[in-house]
Amino acid sequence: MPAYIARIEDPSQIAEARREVRRIAHALDFNEQAAEKAALVVTEACTNLLKHATRGQVIAGQVPGCRLLEILILDSGPGMADVESSRQDGHSTTGTSGTGLGAIGRLSSYSEIYSRPGRGTAILVRLAAEAGIPLQPANTGAVQVPKPGEEVCGDQWGQTAVAGRRVFLLADGLGHGTDAAIASTAAVDTLYRHPDLALVDLLAAVHDALRHTRGAAVAIAEIDAERGTVAFGGLGNVSGIVFSGDAPPRHMVSTNGTAGVEARHIREFQYPYPEGATLVLHSDGISTHWNLFDYPGLAAHDPAIIAGVVYRDFSRGNDDATIVVAK
Repeated sequence: MPAYIARIEDPSQIAEARREVRRIAHALDFNEQAAEKAALVVTEACTNLLKHATRGQVIAGQVPGCRLLEILILDSGPGMADVESSRQDGHSTTGTSGTGLGAIGRLSSYSEIYSRPGRGTAILVRLAAEAGIPLQPANTGAVQVPKPGEEVCGDQWGQTAVAGRRVFLLADGLGHGTDAAIASTAAVDTLYRHPDLALVDLLAAVHDALRHTRGAAVAIAEIDAERGTVAFGGLGNVSGIVFSGDAPPRHMVSTNGTAGVEARHIREFQYPYPEGATLVLHSDGISTHWNLFDYPGLAAHDPAIIAGVVYRDFSRGNDDATIVVAK
């Protein structure tokens, strides 16, 4: 199901966001009461956004593989100095009743807020179709946004879990639009058809599967938590980074080439992946000039919050942009 992505700059846009979120909820078989909760969440969040930040973005869609609705609300406003106080009913810095963030928390199955004074706020909400089902933080999150003006995103990503190994694939189809999406989707479909392949063999299979498409930059990362390692292999300019503790970010090596077009060297590289580490993959629609540790406390948040903040601050704005975060 494609995500709904909208800029919120005017009160009139809140009604459209409310309608679209309700539509997604119904597509996920939410009943009317559950769909209305989702609509109320986006109304409260967008109203709060305009009040404090004047403009921002809403990204809403299905959590992959789950009957859950996920909503990200992102802004680059003044931020909040005390997030926990701001979530309490009655707390307000603008003279209003101060119930917006509290209402979001009550209506949601799961919610998180990350805010940095001077840099803005990110709100994550997940809602289940059935009431009363509490949700835990996820171990994977992503943001996937098409190039402005395009209806489909030329990037695609997927993940599998086999025998204690978690495998992630991110493909950036050459160009934009439908033909790029066909190439990147073929790469992800290859992952799902061959979940047991070793990384180098999987990357070679992706290369073969894309020969009749325009091709794609592709990266594959395989986390082996028991061994404390991550294996990485790529063709082209999909970035892979490991963040761990106080160590400098480790940028993993991808080789030159394009899956489906040219792959002279298909190689696998191994890196340490200690407990508590965070893996990030992103397409070149996200700038490489960022560091998770520039955002105090962000690494402790849900992966979807991390993905949303990085997308908000480092999306190039002129390309498909996808970022996948795994813990």
